[in-house]
Formats: sequence, structure tokens, C-alpha cells
Amino acid sequence: MVSASFSEGISETLDILNHMDKEYTDMIPEKFKEFLNKNKSTIYTPKLDHSKKINEMDLKEKTKDILATIYMNYWCNDIQKTDYKKLLNENEAKYQEEIREKYNPDNMFKKHSQATTSKENIMEENVTIIEYKDSIFKCLIKKIKNIFHIN
Repeated sequence: MVSASFSEGISETLDILNHMDKEYTDMIPEKFKEFLNKNKSTIYTPKLDHSKKINEMDLKEKTKDILATIYMNYWCNDIQKTDYKKLLNENEAKYQEEIREKYNPDNMFKKHSQATTSKENIMEENVTIIEYKDSIFKCLIKKIKNIFHIN
């Protein structure tokens, strides 16, 4: 049993394979084709524009993954396979670097401390000194107490 997104990706892949030249589909083993047919979605029907190139189509990520696997395992010669693996490794390294930068704990705490400092600065700017003034009656009473030296 495969997930719904994977079975939808399989359905899109089968739709693409059905519109390809027979020479490419013949390179794929029958056992793999059976797996695809067995696990395709019964609910989802792909609506792909086959007048476009594959890289211009709006494909699901799982479809791209399956097509990449088919390409590497069945359609590439040895030189293309090593180049493709090299490209995949470079992309994975870039992705891991982005993840490392984005979720690095040291950077997260630096950003947090910078955010706290900026919030404190904003709070300091917003805080104003309000001079408390006594009412007229309190002022009169204080003056009278000052005249008679009463605290």
C-alpha cells in the first residue's frame, strides 16, 4: 500500500509513459510497469498538457521523483548515469547547506538576541515620562502646609 500522493504521482508517470515513444517504454522492465499499474491511483486522473515539454508541465513532486528514477535506471548509459548522480549529489549538498543555514541553532539564538534588543529599543522609544500633576486642591493644601511648615 502506497500513500495517496505517491499513487497520484504514479498515475501521472503512467500518463506520461503512455504518450512517449515505444522505444523508451520498452526499456522499462515489465515487473516495474506492473508495479506502477498495480499502485496507480484509482481516483486521480491526471490532466497534463502533452503538447508541452516535460520540464514545462506542472508535475507533482512524486512524479518527478519516479521519472528521475526511471531515467537514471533504465534510460541512461554509464556516462550519463555518473553525470546525473553527480548533479543529484551537488543539488543535495546545496539543499543541505540551505537547511543548515536556515536551522543552525547558533544563528537562531543570534537572531533571537537581536530581535530582543530591537524590541527593547522600540520599547524605550515608546516610553515617555508622564509628569504627574496634582489637582488644584492638592496644590493649595501643599502650599498651606509649606507656609505653616507642616509635612
